[in-house]
Amino acid sequence: MRGLPTRPSRVAAVALGLAGLFATVAWAHHYRLESATPPAPFLRDGRVDVVIEPSGVAPLGDGRRVLVAHEKAAPLHVVDLETGAIVGAPLDSPKFAPTTKAGPRWQGMALDSRGNYYLVGSHGGKGDEERADRISVVRFRLRGGEPPAIDDASVVCWDITRPLDAALKAQGLDAARVAERKVAGLAVREAGASRDLLIGLSKPDDKARAFAADLPAGPDAALEFRPLFAFDAGRREGIAARLTSLSYVEVMGGFVVLTATVDANNASSGNTLWYVANGQRRRATSHATFEPAMKSAGLALLGDEAAGSRITIKLLIAYDNDPQATKIPSRFQTATLVHDRN
Repeated sequence: MRGLPTRPSRVAAVALGLAGLFATVAWAHHYRLESATPPAPFLRDGRVDVVIEPSGVAPLGDGRRVLVAHEKAAPLHVVDLETGAIVGAPLDSPKFAPTTKAGPRWQGMALDSRGNYYLVGSHGGKGDEERADRISVVRFRLRGGEPPAIDDASVVCWDITRPLDAALKAQGLDAARVAERKVAGLAVREAGASRDLLIGLSKPDDKARAFAADLPAGPDAALEFRPLFAFDAGRREGIAARLTSLSYVEVMGGFVVLTATVDANNASSGNTLWYVANGQRRRATSHATFEPAMKSAGLALLGDEAAGSRITIKLLIAYDNDPQATKIPSRFQTATLVHDRN
């Protein structure tokens, strides 16, 4: 179980509907919102950043900082959670897929208990050439010391296109629907010696889907995806809600999933948090819609702790507001949930 980081926190009553979201969680799973930070922008050199599109997040070190994947470029950013400041130079590796107009289009990041980080590209696109720049799943570690740096020798890459397409076909989807596939979430589930790589999809958008595969040992290992869950996330104003991120929370016994409803102009009309219990394939518990003006894009478990009669969970949510198009800076917030066991 990952311990909660200890640090000062900008504790505030949550704004823009998040309190209502977790009030329902407290009823359904006996969790309540203890504290939250209002959504805050990323800062670059003391100014609000209007470039970064946070498509994946994962804790770094003791949790005071996080790694942030930017959808439009391969290098990763270190962000101080207390201030929102982007710290130091971006982290890159020659073994990462290069930044091109098409890729790598990171769409999720995860961290396991052994210190391995994982990144995934969208695996989507308008044609084979565009998709080819987005097919990476990357595992890497950081070198010790400051500033942090990627250990190039640790980088392993997999192409999951064929096993992912095979898993979609096995669910009865025709070739046209399979070709629509777009990855939009990444997580790791660990139970004893078992470790699973979890992949969420935003398209096809008829359901919020996720698949699991045993974590491979090396680059030549074959991955085989099995269904994790597929549930109807609903529609708003005729637009399907799409999965944007997921995280496995061991103490909750299942998955926290975020979906967003976004129109053709990339305008958001709300996000929903869901809970999917381990072993539940078709049902998810929805709680409430929140942050109607922003699109959720990244979700990370910063820490969880069971102490005495209390369980505490801390989550990080990142919002990709496509700032270059919308002129609205991307943001992030943290929320602390507690469950008092009587």
